[in-house]
Amino acid sequence: MVLCSLPSRNESFWKELNHVKDLWKNRKDLHVEQVGIASLFGLECFAWFCAGEIIGRGFTFTGYNV
Repeated sequence: MVLCSLPSRNESFWKELNHVKDLWKNRKDLHVEQVGIASLFGLECFAWFCAGEIIGRGFTFTGYNV
């Protein structure tokens, strides 16, 4: 990561966070399709997290070797 890109990344983060806050305030206006897409995105993030954990443990499902 390049240090000169941090200000733009910080600005993008706050912009996205404000967008999510606005969506939450107006959640009654959300459509089922938007909620479904957001749910699938969250599920995909969780799946990638689990895959990374499995890879980090050396491809075992039971846990870390202590």
